[in-house]
Amino acid sequence: MRLEIEGGPGPAQGLALIGLLAAPGPMGAALRSAMQDLPPSAVPGLVERLVYHRIDGLAWRALAGLPAEEIDPWLRATLRRRHQQRGAAVLAQGLGLAEVLDQLTRAGVPVVVTRGLRIIEWIYRDAGARPFEDHDLLIRPADEPLACAVLQRLGFEERAPHLFRRTTVSLDLHTDPLGARRRPTRAQVFPIDVEALFRNASPGWVAGGPAMILAAEDEILLLALHVVKHSFDRLIHTADLAHLVAVHGTAICWEKVRERAEQGRATRLLGLAFGAASPFGITVPAPLRLPEPIGGLEGLLLDRVRAFRPLPYCGEVLMALAAPRFIDRLRFVLDALAPAGEAPASGWSAAALPRRSVTLLDGAARRMRERRRA
Repeated sequence: MRLEIEGGPGPAQGLALIGLLAAPGPMGAALRSAMQDLPPSAVPGLVERLVYHRIDGLAWRALAGLPAEEIDPWLRATLRRRHQQRGAAVLAQGLGLAEVLDQLTRAGVPVVVTRGLRIIEWIYRDAGARPFEDHDLLIRPADEPLACAVLQRLGFEERAPHLFRRTTVSLDLHTDPLGARRRPTRAQVFPIDVEALFRNASPGWVAGGPAMILAAEDEILLLALHVVKHSFDRLIHTADLAHLVAVHGTAICWEKVRERAEQGRATRLLGLAFGAASPFGITVPAPLRLPEPIGGLEGLLLDRVRAFRPLPYCGEVLMALAAPRFIDRLRFVLDALAPAGEAPASGWSAAALPRRSVTLLDGAARRMRERRRA
């Protein structure tokens, strides 16, 4: 598969500067031209936007390959310093994660590290390239009590349901990959078999600690669903998919990836997630490509994402639209308004739904303001 990511004719032409900085490279002449056109007064705003979208590490990797005299000195120094600081922090986080993985394995608990350090090692191979907030650990539901006991023995405190913290190391313990504990309809509409994930996985290492490594097809599907689930809110998630294609594209059987998606009824979502990565200069693998143009509400939302201006909760809408039946779509929307996993002991009342709707709208407005500032 030919990846059109070089400068000159092809997808690199016309890319927004932020897309060029976060794209798998090199972008060559296109990036140099865009940087030359950047006025000094716009540099602080650019840095704020890169940090907001968590792609400042990727921007440093892109700019480090250009002659120093062609880059604003403050911009270059700022991105380099952030890259170095993150690299040191990631190494420290890796030590804590390795200890946890070792103790869980000794206790007989198979564990999968999703995103975070796993992505850094698998895709970027650069500790400073990508930030993360916590370590997402996937375990089998039957192993949850033992896993919690191991974490408590290691000094981790459960600060919130399934969220553990010890000093600067945070762990998010999952027994399903889609957050179905909070939104049960996600698992009903897009069934991902956790036991099958573990059967297809193989022993390996993450951060020097023993862990189960998902089959590439499963890992790619979960990464794509994570992008949609979080409504394309930070560009780093979509950039992950672009870099995945650039680094591993020729070694992956994309037909098998599509088969995995079909099993989880998520073929459409897979295509939308990778379609959203196309502005980063990659060619979407043919088995995942959706027929263009994409019309209706899907097309409108995807156009916003491709313009780096996603609407709040657009991922929830896309997931609802991808549900196979109208009743499934309705259940998905109701679960977004009143998540069954967050219901009080007495259950949700009809009177609580308007308040919940106002909360969602307020959150959407706040996110839009944050994006405008970024």
